[in-house]
Amino acid sequence: MDIRLHIGAHRSGTQHLRQMLENNHDLLAEQGICLPDAGLAEKAFALALKRLRDEKPIDEINAQLLSTLTGDKEYRRIVLVDPNISGTVTRPVGKEFFYPRIVNTVMRIQAALYELPVRLFVSVRNPATFIPSCYAESLKTESDVTFEEFIEETNLPRLRWSDFLHRAQMRSTEMPVTAWRFEDYPYIWRDVVQAFTGIENKEALVGSPLRINSGISLRGAILMQTYLQDNPVKRAAGFVRVRRAFEEKFPSLVNEVYNPTWPEELTTGMTENYEDDWYYIERMENVEVILPREFL
Repeated sequence: MDIRLHIGAHRSGTQHLRQMLENNHDLLAEQGICLPDAGLAEKAFALALKRLRDEKPIDEINAQLLSTLTGDKEYRRIVLVDPNISGTVTRPVGKEFFYPRIVNTVMRIQAALYELPVRLFVSVRNPATFIPSCYAESLKTESDVTFEEFIEETNLPRLRWSDFLHRAQMRSTEMPVTAWRFEDYPYIWRDVVQAFTGIENKEALVGSPLRINSGISLRGAILMQTYLQDNPVKRAAGFVRVRRAFEEKFPSLVNEVYNPTWPEELTTGMTENYEDDWYYIERMENVEVILPREFL
């Protein structure tokens, strides 16, 4: 048995990928692929990591984790989509890094899985759209944080996804990684599912690439945050109604760049850095990339 973990990033099509896997649950099961319930798996990993910190016997931790994930059934592979393994959508960047805690998290997960083969899967996204999209999504739980506060300690021009992948590999090349770009995902989602699961025929997958990464745009998020400052709500239901109204009026667009807090040249520079960084990622050791196919 081997384990395949899609560890993010947030706001890069992870919800769509999880939905496509769930839509094809029976097809995966027929081919010996286990897709645990996302909530169940998140709790199982959290418990395993806690028991690891408590220095419980590693073989017991591993047995309990696998039993929970598989329901004590025989599978050849377990696949799991959980961007929260890397961090949270409310704190996706540190001073100079994406998801600063990833090294320790991967080390603990590898220990909990007790020498089972693990492969990581990562979807990267242009930081110029990734960070605003994460901020807009974070307002579901932290509605009093301004966009300026969200990024105030981050050195935006220094952010590199290649560094995130290096750290996910624990600064070695022993951990295999598969990566792709969010911007390509609508055209390659079947290839992504096939690479992630190892299914035999990707054309048998049931699903649609339409409308991924829904939610509220940065423009809407900033306006909503200002509105809530002037018109605070006391109940959760009131906040949900406000959020829904702004989502309908200011929906998220996949590659929309609206940013009143930094100059246009910063957005351009971040985008150029992202393109250069992807060129480097394509050549990283023990990193496979999924690219759109070219039809002549």
